[in-house]
Amino acid sequence: MYDSEECPYCGEEQKIDHDDGYGYEEDEVYKQECADCEKTFIYTTSISFHYSTEKAECLNGGEHDYRINRNAPYNTARMICTHCDEYK
Repeated sequence: MYDSEECPYCGEEQKIDHDDGYGYEEDEVYKQECADCEKTFIYTTSISFHYSTEKAECLNGGEHDYRINRNAPYNTARMICTHCDEYK
């Protein structure tokens, strides 16, 4: 997986290489050489979360909307609620 950042020396876009999980720990300083100007720069990683909310009337006295779970093999498929992911 690659993320892009700008080299602090030459301003060229750099692909931050996360092969083998390198560079994902927060509060660590990582080093990388610029592919353009060949100067070494450092970077840190910051992880943020985004949440989305929506109504789930079935969890508040409403009816569940069960459908066949198409992500499972046919012979083991169960019904899943399209709102709250409850199985039956």
